[in-house]
Amino acid sequence: MIKKQHKWLSFSILSIFLAGCGLFSNQETTEPNPKPPTEEVIPEEDENEQEEVKVNQDLQAWLPRLDNVRYSYEGTGNEYASYNWTPQFNQDNYYQTSTDNGGTTVAEIYDYNEHEVIRSFQRPETYFRDNFTEIGSFPDQREEEVILKTPIQVGNSWNSNGNDYEITAVDYEIEVPVGTYPTIEVTITMDDMMIKRYYAEDVGLVSEISETEGMTVESNLETIETQTPEVLPLTVYVPDEQVMGMDRVEAELTLNTNDPARVAITQLLSGQVEPYTEINILSEGTEINYLFLNDENIVEVDMTSAFEKNMAGSTGELFAIYTLVNTLSDYYGTQEVLLTVEGEPYSGPHATLEEGEVFTFNEEMINE
Repeated sequence: MIKKQHKWLSFSILSIFLAGCGLFSNQETTEPNPKPPTEEVIPEEDENEQEEVKVNQDLQAWLPRLDNVRYSYEGTGNEYASYNWTPQFNQDNYYQTSTDNGGTTVAEIYDYNEHEVIRSFQRPETYFRDNFTEIGSFPDQREEEVILKTPIQVGNSWNSNGNDYEITAVDYEIEVPVGTYPTIEVTITMDDMMIKRYYAEDVGLVSEISETEGMTVESNLETIETQTPEVLPLTVYVPDEQVMGMDRVEAELTLNTNDPARVAITQLLSGQVEPYTEINILSEGTEINYLFLNDENIVEVDMTSAFEKNMAGSTGELFAIYTLVNTLSDYYGTQEVLLTVEGEPYSGPHATLEEGEVFTFNEEMINE
């Protein structure tokens, strides 16, 4: 449960009475009586008057753009209310993050300007890392919604993407597993649901509570891990000892914020990463120029010319191609790979692609 506390300050000022003083003399002459004392009353302040709270108006204080962190949220009321959150790219005005709730992994992009934080991209089922701002793909997932806007004050409201937002508190103390924070409260009203989000300064989202049809679902910040890269699984397909088929080797990509996956994949496939030095399926000096999943669910990868070196005969070329094709297909969860070399369709001694032609994931070459 969370504890909620509004801080109020009331003042009670006692009335002050000022009495006038009369002057007396010893003469027999009777002086006129002085005027009766005048009572001056200072009115009491309204006991319900709330102390003015100074609120940071910098949006990045409430939704900070952090690098190399991992937030874990404890959930109640729904099996997917628990999740892990990590940043992927923090560039210019854009902040790309990944949220994994055990059922799906969602990539999101937030666009920051002086007065608004806008969620401009949401893509579920994203188990890989691509810089979606850079490649500009998946237009169907690009729908803008204003998450927070200035001024940060009670009563500020706006409608975005059909949802009503309002800042309903600016000094709301909340207790979550990781600690107790003063927060701002943002209430979102949808057709059949109400959501309350609580943001702590320099931390970000610490709690989200949604209510619908008598059901309450909570996600509360449980742990904060700093200096923590994102780790993604990668199944690598390598030739067996007899070069008769391919074995699966389970590996991991370790990615800091702003690291493109193509660099980490190149290093791993070149035997440069511990403890996977036995994986060495790329020719020496080979690099990946670009790598991404396009709108048609096809992996596009462009290799440097060194990729075509050391292909011993048709068998060597076949394994060089399909160790790469199968590995990238598996990573992106798709079947087709558009392979180019220095921007041109692949053209080797025994295999040639036409413009736009693709290689397909090869199951027959995989050892059981």
